[in-house]
Amino acid sequence: MKFQQRQLTRTTLLALREHGLYVSQHDGRGQADLAVEIPYEELLPLRLEYRKAVPARGLRWLAVGVLWLAGNVARVQYDVGYQGGRPLPENFWMLALVLGAALGAGLLYAWHNWWHQAIVHTAHLHVVLANHPRDRRLLQRFVQQAQSHTKSYLRREYAPINPLGIIEPQLRRLAWLHELDVLSTAEAQALATRLTGRLPGRGLRSMGQKLEAPYVN
Repeated sequence: MKFQQRQLTRTTLLALREHGLYVSQHDGRGQADLAVEIPYEELLPLRLEYRKAVPARGLRWLAVGVLWLAGNVARVQYDVGYQGGRPLPENFWMLALVLGAALGAGLLYAWHNWWHQAIVHTAHLHVVLANHPRDRRLLQRFVQQAQSHTKSYLRREYAPINPLGIIEPQLRRLAWLHELDVLSTAEAQALATRLTGRLPGRGLRSMGQKLEAPYVN
């Protein structure tokens, strides 16, 4: 079970392995920027966030620059037509067309790969991806499957209890699983009752003092 996204400057791989989530990122030359396996015990909470990071100020300055350049070109053309000024170079319009196409392509690439982000949050790591429409559904499905797989792994490895063993570490483990939403409140209380033999929150009062909860086994 994996998710892979290829960009011009980066390739990201997320893969579910036996004991953890493997994350790797390589730059455009194939050099590894990140390669780590996060144990399932350290993965939750896992969530997906969408974020816009459009550089509004930079785009405004770019628009100002383009308008300034267009104004100068118009002034030169006016001087040529009405005042006999020096004409533009013959290859100016071809160069302007190439630069305009390159600028448009760069803005389009940045819009899809840098300015609209999908961020996978784990307990200790944040993986930034491009929010591509073609990848959105696949990424959502992968995150859901990773969360379900992680909870199943933690339930299988840490939810079983032994009433004959040391109780306190097992109670702390149940509280940890409940905090991560691996166990529901009812499940955690039922397992705690099997361990301690007491009903949670069922203490009695006598003479104004709270007594211990009654035993049920």
